[in-house]
Amino acid sequence: MIYKYHARNADGKAINGVISAYSQEQVVQQLRGQGLVPIAITQDQEAERESLLEKMQKIGTVPLKDKAIMFRQLATMVSAGITLGSALDILAEQTRNKKLASAVRHVKRQVDSGVSLSNAMRSRKEFNTLMVSIVKAGEEGGVLDTSLDRLATFLERQDALKKKIYSAVTYPAVVMSFALIVVYILVTFIVPRFALVFNDMGVDLPTVTTITFNFALWMNEKWYVLLLGVLIFIVAVVVLNRLEGTKPFMDKIKLKLPIVGGLMYETIMARTNRTLSSLVEAGVPILMGLEMTSGVAGNVVVASAYDELREAARRGQGLGETAAKSSVFPIMTAHMMAVGEQTGRLEGMLGKVADWFEMELDEKIKRLTSIIEPILIIFVGGIVALVASAIFLPIVGAIQAML
Repeated sequence: MIYKYHARNADGKAINGVISAYSQEQVVQQLRGQGLVPIAITQDQEAERESLLEKMQKIGTVPLKDKAIMFRQLATMVSAGITLGSALDILAEQTRNKKLASAVRHVKRQVDSGVSLSNAMRSRKEFNTLMVSIVKAGEEGGVLDTSLDRLATFLERQDALKKKIYSAVTYPAVVMSFALIVVYILVTFIVPRFALVFNDMGVDLPTVTTITFNFALWMNEKWYVLLLGVLIFIVAVVVLNRLEGTKPFMDKIKLKLPIVGGLMYETIMARTNRTLSSLVEAGVPILMGLEMTSGVAGNVVVASAYDELREAARRGQGLGETAAKSSVFPIMTAHMMAVGEQTGRLEGMLGKVADWFEMELDEKIKRLTSIIEPILIIFVGGIVALVASAIFLPIVGAIQAML
């Protein structure tokens, strides 16, 4: 729901605005979190009466690329001296993604009512805590344009990393799907017909033919058993991944999977180091930065390691020293952290670590693609050859018996 509010800041200045929340109590909490004292809160009935088009614009997700472009354009306009309100107006008109444009218009209304850009962004799901914190650090340091530019760069790199992973997965997935379709056609239509022909002829079937025909007949009669088994397996994996008691175990297993585990680990390390580097560079306090980095890890094992770094930093211990004792961080990462702390260039060292992991990930994906391609071709060819031999061996045997 949308609420109008009247509040005062720490200096006693009156501030009016609108905010999105589930209840008035949540509005009070959000305002107090922004350092404001609420005076009056009322539901905005007019804003609630959205058009069907506006509601449709909130459906779906906003790609990282679109967000990166938006923040880059906003940084350019702010740097050029265009007022924030005017810049947001221009963005709302130019942004092609309807959901993002709707979010920008919402932020613009909040900014016009006296709310800071970071606090206005906080009320929209399109902008996560990390984005809000980087923008807030820029506002407090008087370098909003620089922070927006850094945020755009960060999102561009995250988008590039995601595309690398997708490119590595897409080709094997397409080939495997094709292989399954071929197997389905052979087992469902081709093999059963030949089985009937050979049965009528009374031909002695070789072992490979018997096994293939029995499997085809079983698939035709009991296909639902295989489908049910696959569905049960998928549901079990999803449930175990979501249960608090089993998620740590599942996340540990993921990192130890052959080939895939290494790719997942390097992806997480690249993302978390890049995130922490961007936050520190933007001026976000290290404790808050480590907490946010833990939140974007996407793996309980790695998230716990960053939580340990945060607790160590709270006690005044060095990040490099703590990372060296952890089994999650490579020794290279620990050394780079230590050097960064000693030289006062932690963000630069973390950025180099992220660069290294991204480069390693890129090389592994290239090698994996070059290896998987012939393996998949051999796999598909092997299936076709197996079925072909199962069909032609009895025919050859029958011909030889007739001669």
